[in-house]
Amino acid sequence: MSKVPHPLHVVMFFVMALNFAIWQPFAWWRACAAVLMLGFGCYGIYVLRRSKRKETSQEPSELE
Repeated sequence: MSKVPHPLHVVMFFVMALNFAIWQPFAWWRACAAVLMLGFGCYGIYVLRRSKRKETSQEPSELE
């Protein structure tokens, strides 16, 4: 199983965070959930970028 999330999963964390933040009535736990989802979304972007960097750094050695 790949540890790299699908880009759609990362986008959905941001969509869910926005949904929780604007849904009425606003409550403190909705703000906490939105911040948590934004954190997971940012971590997903970090993992995606790190995996892309590893792929590009491995390609030149495979071509030789």
